[in-house]
Amino acid sequence: MKCRNFSTPGRPPPVTDLAPRSLSGLLLTLAQGSSAQAPLYTFLGDDGEESVWSASELDVRARRIASALRERGAVGERVLLLYPPGLDYIAGFFGCLYAGAVAVPAYPPDPMRLERTLPRL
Repeated sequence: MKCRNFSTPGRPPPVTDLAPRSLSGLLLTLAQGSSAQAPLYTFLGDDGEESVWSASELDVRARRIASALRERGAVGERVLLLYPPGLDYIAGFFGCLYAGAVAVPAYPPDPMRLERTLPRL
C-alpha cells in the first residue's frame, strides 16, 4: 500500500483523488461511471411520494455542500447535520465526507417543543 503526501497539510485530498475504497470515493466512481444517471437512492416520503437521485445528482449536491463547508473552515471539524429524514441528509453526509469534516447527525429540534428539544443539541 502506498501512502500519498498531499501538498497542503491539514487539508483533505481533492475529491478527484479519493479512491473507491472509501464511501466518498465510491460515490465519485459511481458518479463518473456508465450508470451515473441510474437511480442510486430513493426516499419514500410520508405522503407516499418518491424522491430519486442518481449518483451524479448526489455528487453535485455533495460537492456544493463540501465547498460551503471548506469556505467556512470546517475541514477536520465536526459538523452537526440537522436534516429531517430524506435525500438532503444523504447529500449533507457525503458533503461532510468530501470536505474532510466529521458528520454528526441529529434530528432537527421540534419547533413546538423548543424548550425540550434544543438542550439536547
